[in-house]
Amino acid sequence: MLDRARTDTQDPAIQYRQLAIEDINFPAHAFDVVISSLALHYVRDFPAVCRNVAACLGTGGDFVFSVEHPIYTADAAQDWCYGTTGERLHWIMDHYQEEGRRDTHFVGEEVVKYHRTVATYINGLLGAGFLIRQIQESQATAGMANGDSPHALDESRRPMFLLVAACTR
Repeated sequence: MLDRARTDTQDPAIQYRQLAIEDINFPAHAFDVVISSLALHYVRDFPAVCRNVAACLGTGGDFVFSVEHPIYTADAAQDWCYGTTGERLHWIMDHYQEEGRRDTHFVGEEVVKYHRTVATYINGLLGAGFLIRQIQESQATAGMANGDSPHALDESRRPMFLLVAACTR
């Protein structure tokens, strides 16, 4: 992905680095915006990431991220309960308050995710000095039903993603 980004941008002002999210260590006030898409549910220590991000943002800097929604990550199976004919009855959501490691499958691979509650996400941000600007929970639109996915509207039955925008003081 980094090779592709370098090829597509060819801008000497842009630096690409490969490192663990937990290991970011940039100078204070180095950035105006930090964006993370569907990565932070793979990180064990979310409050540490929040502190590191806050440290490298300038005053009023934005931290925008998406994670798999805690309703989605609560149960390691991450699947529906099905009826006798295969219909999706309801989403299995169990062990919501039991935060921590979840060993699960993703795109045919065994992966480790970390479940945390919505409160833990918010309190991690607040503890690092962020102000919450906005929170959204994903939902299907009526237009999705007209698409290729026969289960698109099932996405309205439980949120799959949590989207958060916060800023430094």
